[in-house]
Amino acid sequence: MLVEQRDFTLLGKKKRHAHISVIPTGKLRVNILEDNAEQEAEFSQLWFSKTGTKTLLVCRDESKVNWQIDLSNKDAKELEHLIESAQEDYEILMRDL
Repeated sequence: MLVEQRDFTLLGKKKRHAHISVIPTGKLRVNILEDNAEQEAEFSQLWFSKTGTKTLLVCRDESKVNWQIDLSNKDAKELEHLIESAQEDYEILMRDL
């Protein structure tokens, strides 16, 4: 189980960059490089919403939005795949223990 890391250019007026780490124990860490701001979320808190050519990644607790970022559909699809793969790897490891 390894932490997968990717760098994405966020959509929007300001072309900000995000360094995203997918942690196999069920966490996602997002570091917005220009703001030097780091956010973290459990996989269960994440929600992807595709509209046109972009996908909004939202972290929310119950009904409150903690943070959100705009990704290209391609980047969001890659990130979803990394999260699914991390979840599967973690489940396999737990079964083997």
